[in-house]
Amino acid sequence: MKNKVPAFGLCTLVIVGLVSLFQRVGVLFGSACLLALVLVVVFVSSDGSPLLHAQEAENRFWTVVAMLLSTAVFFSEDSPLRIGAWSPLLGIGFVLACTLWISWYDRWLRRRRLSRSLHFSKATSLFGRIDESIDALARVDEALRQLDHYYIPSTITRVWRRREVVRLERVVIETLQDATADELNALLCKVKLGLLVYKLKDEAKIEGARTDLVELLAVQRVADLNVYARVALLDALQQMPLAAHPRAERWVRNVIVWTKADDLTDLKTLTDAKGDIHSFHRLVYVDVTDPQIREDILNHIAREAKIHAAHRLLATRVARERALKAPRGDRKVLSDIDDTLLCSGGHYPAGVDARWPRKTAYPGVLALYRELDLGVKGLKDDWDGDRLGNLVFLSARPHVYADLMERSSYTRFADLVSQRRLHAMPTMLVGDLKSGGEMMMLGDMEPLAQKKAKNFTEFASLYPEFTFVFLGDNGQGDVRAAELMYEHSRSQFERAYIHVVQPIEKTHHRHASFEDAKNAWDASNVVFVDTFLDAAIDAATNQLIRPQGLRRVAIAALSDLDLVKWPPETSDSKKKERREELDAALERTNRVLQTSFGLDPVVPLKEGAEEKPPKPPRIRFSLPAPGSAVKTPMGGGILLRARRDGIAEVALDWRLASRQPAIGFFDVSTIA
Repeated sequence: MKNKVPAFGLCTLVIVGLVSLFQRVGVLFGSACLLALVLVVVFVSSDGSPLLHAQEAENRFWTVVAMLLSTAVFFSEDSPLRIGAWSPLLGIGFVLACTLWISWYDRWLRRRRLSRSLHFSKATSLFGRIDESIDALARVDEALRQLDHYYIPSTITRVWRRREVVRLERVVIETLQDATADELNALLCKVKLGLLVYKLKDEAKIEGARTDLVELLAVQRVADLNVYARVALLDALQQMPLAAHPRAERWVRNVIVWTKADDLTDLKTLTDAKGDIHSFHRLVYVDVTDPQIREDILNHIAREAKIHAAHRLLATRVARERALKAPRGDRKVLSDIDDTLLCSGGHYPAGVDARWPRKTAYPGVLALYRELDLGVKGLKDDWDGDRLGNLVFLSARPHVYADLMERSSYTRFADLVSQRRLHAMPTMLVGDLKSGGEMMMLGDMEPLAQKKAKNFTEFASLYPEFTFVFLGDNGQGDVRAAELMYEHSRSQFERAYIHVVQPIEKTHHRHASFEDAKNAWDASNVVFVDTFLDAAIDAATNQLIRPQGLRRVAIAALSDLDLVKWPPETSDSKKKERREELDAALERTNRVLQTSFGLDPVVPLKEGAEEKPPKPPRIRFSLPAPGSAVKTPMGGGILLRARRDGIAEVALDWRLASRQPAIGFFDVSTIA
């Protein structure tokens, strides 16, 4: 009953607010505002709306809503801003200004999303023969610059400068058509491909430049594309979106089916590592709507996974080389967010844990993600920046229009990655409004658990060559979700670590008694932990992480504790309880480190002890994305990559006497 109170209070506030609106501003103006609000809410919550099938249609929707609302604001008799009643011409001017501004602002937001560069964490050689691709890149960039007018929509530009637009489109297509395989791969990874696909248009009911461009890349030259170029192409198609072209789903299928073996796994993982909503799961299960095409993709993935498993079972040379190189792990680390990664602070409906400040990362959890991802295979004992991450967040937060709900989470993840606390950019599998609404209105956790389990089932079908570990909490439906995950993928589901944030007896379950529930949890590999150090102890004992990994988690937990920002009103006793809780977990960890693995214990810094003076802050320089034009002390060039030691690798615009391309290494402070 307690969970229903906030929802009831919210409904009451909405009703009172609407009544107050009509009383204060009048019926006509209030009705117009309410209609605009309803239109926006319905549009935002309807992810599959036909208005979202093309970005042009979406822009027209916002333009029409802006025109209707501004007309009501400036012309309604009971509006407080009825400028049109005093001067109709001035009112029309204000309506046009508001409408055009909203239309331009929506186009600006879209251009910013389409213009972003993909950042691959893995070091690559995709910039091979970059000197030969500079001229081609310049031609494509110049054509795109002329096609992409800042203030004038593309539709108007095509009418106004039709012959010039057609010429520029042919320049782009012919440049990509004539490029060698190395040049093409370098081009696709450096050009703003999403914006390029969006700006090249087809005529109404007639295949034109957009079809020619994507047909060239996804069909005619798909065999020439390396895995990074294919990821860039799939990303551009997702942003188009797929519903904007009748053949887009077939193009996606062709790109994926042409990708095999380890390249297929890399393609899936890289698509998930972009740091936005356009994940591989969304591509297959949301963007692709044709059941036959989805089945073809899933069958191809399953077939390649069987080949992968056969190599591993027979211990072939391919399997041995794969294990030694270890460019990525073979385990996906799945985790909840609220009360697992970040403390909810007891704020409903996010979670129930009020022991830590809100939005605080629990001590040790970030390091545990890294160690579980690293695993125990391969020669390297610590995380290498060249590895591909396998971190996935299963969230109950619903997905609505675009990335409104996910944006703040991805921003938080990016901050943690930039601080080097999170080892890799994760992907997210989100909930829906239906399950979230039932939880908020009825207090029923079962729909949340079912939705998370459904997301896991779909995700597991995309990664059949992987095993899975899940981290959650017992505040909502994570334990029930873990049971369902185990039932679906018993051979792949290794462990579920459940963070205890309320008495275990209150954990949501569907069993006849609590004893039956405990037996079912034990059978489903569900482990309840008070701290994430306890989870690391279990993982090390069961050979899910390395012994040194357990020690690294303990060290990181102490560091995380020092980073906690307690509110000023927090009592000293509460802080002391949390430190004593972590100290007790550290004692258990040290006991295992010494007795089971023969490693040195982790010694915490006692309160009152003098800390070592902090190292002077490292000066950070902001560099453009790899592939951007830069200036160096030795002339202009293209930035290839920035190393961790502050050295930038640049392909210079001139050649050596041997006719080989000149590659320079410069301190990042000298790059402009």
